[in-house]
Amino acid sequence: MRRHKNRILLAAAAVLLAAVALFTVVELRLKSLRTDFAAVEAENTAASAITKGVDDTLRQYKLNYDDIVDFTYDDGGNIKSLSVDIITLNTFGNEIGKNIDENIKNIESYKVQIPLTLLFGEEFTAGIGLKVPFYITMKGSSSNKFTDIFESAGVNQTRHKIMLEIKVSMYILFGGKMTEIEYKSNICVAESIIIGATPSTFANF
Repeated sequence: MRRHKNRILLAAAAVLLAAVALFTVVELRLKSLRTDFAAVEAENTAASAITKGVDDTLRQYKLNYDDIVDFTYDDGGNIKSLSVDIITLNTFGNEIGKNIDENIKNIESYKVQIPLTLLFGEEFTAGIGLKVPFYITMKGSSSNKFTDIFESAGVNQTRHKIMLEIKVSMYILFGGKMTEIEYKSNICVAESIIIGATPSTFANF
């Protein structure tokens, strides 16, 4: 009788250990998936905030190349120097940053659903069936700076691009842990083809 009871206890202990092991594996897998899904959502949020912020600012400011870039010429009609309206560019960049930050602020919390089949690495059934929901809280801020690019566009032709480098730092909060995701984007805000002989170098702004 006692031997039979011991067998039952051993079987129960084995089942309990198996359940604990399975729970641990599922928990670790879920934590990894949550981090991956949250990172994707943070990048999507940053990309969307940048696109909308830039579009809204461009509609408001109507930034044109000729309005912000001036050339001086020598007696032979060749370009001697190039100057950029830094005040206008800084105002434009500040407005973009403000719009991006506002867009991020409007999406502070997000619901993510992970298909249960992904917890077990099922390739053919991934995305099918019950989904495990969880909420993440996102905070973020942006910074930007202007650069310029000169590249050949043909014989005696140079393409000048004014680029805005935007960096968004997203902070994801869930499970008592904070994760930082950095997203970068380069956007051409103005460009033109310079025709004629140009100096070999220009001072970057």
